[in-house]
Amino acid sequence: MKRVIGCALKAGMSRSGSDNRQRQETLSARFNDGEAEAIRQMADRAGTSVASLIRTAVLNVPATRATRRPTVNHQMAARVLGELGRIADILRAAAAADRVDPKDPHVAAAFRDLAEMRTVCFLAMGREP
Repeated sequence: MKRVIGCALKAGMSRSGSDNRQRQETLSARFNDGEAEAIRQMADRAGTSVASLIRTAVLNVPATRATRRPTVNHQMAARVLGELGRIADILRAAAAADRVDPKDPHVAAAFRDLAEMRTVCFLAMGREP
Protein backbone atom coordinates (compact mmCIF):
# COMPACT_ATOMS: atom_id res chain seq x y z
CA MET A 1 0.00 0.00 0.00
CA LYS A 2 1.35 3.43 -0.88
CA ARG A 3 0.73 6.63 0.98
CA VAL A 4 1.13 10.19 -0.13
CA ILE A 5 3.04 12.50 2.15
CA GLY A 6 2.10 16.00 1.30
CA CYS A 7 -0.03 18.89 2.20
CA ALA A 8 -3.33 19.29 0.40
CA LEU A 9 -5.66 22.01 1.56
CA LYS A 10 -9.38 21.74 1.13
CA ALA A 11 -11.46 24.70 0.11
CA GLY A 12 -12.23 26.94 3.04
CA MET A 13 -9.28 25.80 5.16
CA SER A 14 -7.07 28.58 6.42
CA ARG A 15 -3.36 28.64 5.78
CA SER A 16 -0.59 29.94 7.97
CA GLY A 17 0.83 33.36 7.15
CA SER A 18 4.01 31.89 5.72
CA ASP A 19 2.07 29.63 3.37
CA ASN A 20 -0.11 32.51 2.19
CA ARG A 21 2.80 34.78 1.39
CA GLN A 22 5.56 32.52 0.09
CA ARG A 23 4.56 28.96 -0.64
CA GLN A 24 1.56 28.60 -2.88
CA GLU A 25 2.53 25.44 -4.77
CA THR A 26 1.87 22.00 -3.28
CA LEU A 27 3.85 19.06 -4.59
CA SER A 28 3.39 15.45 -3.59
CA ALA A 29 5.41 12.28 -3.83
CA ARG A 30 4.59 8.65 -3.22
CA PHE A 31 6.47 6.60 -0.63
CA ASN A 32 6.08 3.05 0.58
CA ASP A 33 5.21 2.52 4.25
CA GLY A 34 8.83 2.07 5.35
CA GLU A 35 10.04 5.16 3.52
CA ALA A 36 7.18 7.28 4.84
CA GLU A 37 7.84 6.18 8.43
CA ALA A 38 11.58 6.84 8.06
CA ILE A 39 10.87 10.36 6.77
CA ARG A 40 8.44 11.07 9.61
CA GLN A 41 10.97 9.85 12.17
CA MET A 42 13.75 11.96 10.65
CA ALA A 43 11.51 15.04 10.74
CA ASP A 44 10.50 14.26 14.31
CA ARG A 45 14.13 13.89 15.42
CA ALA A 46 15.00 17.17 13.70
CA GLY A 47 12.01 18.91 15.27
CA THR A 48 10.77 20.10 11.89
CA SER A 49 7.87 19.33 9.62
CA VAL A 50 8.10 16.68 6.92
CA ALA A 51 7.81 19.42 4.28
CA SER A 52 10.71 21.36 5.79
CA LEU A 53 12.87 18.23 5.97
CA ILE A 54 12.20 17.36 2.32
CA ARG A 55 12.70 20.97 1.20
CA THR A 56 16.05 21.08 3.00
CA ALA A 57 17.22 17.77 1.52
CA VAL A 58 16.06 18.34 -2.05
CA LEU A 59 16.92 22.02 -2.47
CA ASN A 60 20.06 21.91 -0.31
CA VAL A 61 18.93 24.97 1.61
CA PRO A 62 19.42 25.65 5.32
CA ALA A 63 16.82 24.03 7.51
CA THR A 64 14.04 26.20 8.78
CA ARG A 65 13.99 26.97 12.46
CA ALA A 66 13.05 23.91 14.47
CA THR A 67 9.58 24.00 15.90
CA ARG A 68 9.23 24.58 19.58
CA ARG A 69 7.01 21.54 20.09
CA PRO A 70 8.69 18.59 21.73
CA THR A 71 9.33 15.61 19.52
CA VAL A 72 7.37 12.43 20.05
CA ASN A 73 10.47 10.88 21.62
CA HIS A 74 10.69 13.74 24.11
CA GLN A 75 7.00 13.44 24.94
CA MET A 76 7.27 9.70 25.51
CA ALA A 77 10.47 10.05 27.57
CA ALA A 78 8.74 12.67 29.73
CA ARG A 79 5.76 10.36 30.27
CA VAL A 80 8.00 7.46 31.19
CA LEU A 81 9.97 9.73 33.53
CA GLY A 82 6.75 10.71 35.28
CA GLU A 83 5.70 7.09 35.69
CA LEU A 84 9.14 6.15 37.01
CA GLY A 85 8.82 8.88 39.62
CA ARG A 86 5.39 7.61 40.60
CA ILE A 87 6.68 4.04 40.94
CA ALA A 88 9.69 5.19 42.98
CA ASP A 89 7.39 7.17 45.31
CA ILE A 90 5.18 4.13 45.86
CA LEU A 91 8.21 1.95 46.54
CA ARG A 92 9.66 4.52 48.98
CA ALA A 93 6.29 4.79 50.75
CA ALA A 94 6.09 0.98 51.03
CA ALA A 95 9.60 0.90 52.50
CA ALA A 96 8.74 3.69 54.97
CA ALA A 97 5.62 1.77 56.05
CA ASP A 98 7.69 -1.40 56.54
CA ARG A 99 5.75 -3.24 53.84
CA VAL A 100 8.98 -3.95 51.95
CA ASP A 101 12.54 -4.20 53.19
CA PRO A 102 14.78 -1.71 51.33
CA LYS A 103 17.75 -4.03 52.05
CA ASP A 104 16.08 -6.93 50.26
CA PRO A 105 18.17 -7.57 47.12
CA HIS A 106 15.11 -7.41 44.86
CA VAL A 107 13.93 -4.10 46.31
CA ALA A 108 17.45 -2.63 46.16
CA ALA A 109 17.72 -3.77 42.52
CA ALA A 110 14.37 -2.11 41.76
CA PHE A 111 15.61 1.20 43.18
CA ARG A 112 18.82 0.94 41.11
CA ASP A 113 16.86 0.09 37.97
CA LEU A 114 14.50 3.01 38.50
CA ALA A 115 17.45 5.38 38.93
CA GLU A 116 19.11 4.04 35.78
CA MET A 117 15.90 4.32 33.73
CA ARG A 118 15.45 7.88 35.03
CA THR A 119 18.95 8.76 33.80
CA VAL A 120 18.25 7.23 30.39
CA CYS A 121 15.01 9.25 30.06
CA PHE A 122 16.82 12.49 30.86
CA LEU A 123 19.55 11.69 28.34
CA ALA A 124 16.91 10.85 25.71
CA MET A 125 15.45 14.33 26.24
CA GLY A 126 18.91 15.89 25.95
CA ARG A 127 18.96 16.97 29.59
CA GLU A 128 21.24 16.38 32.54
CA PRO A 129 19.88 13.92 35.14
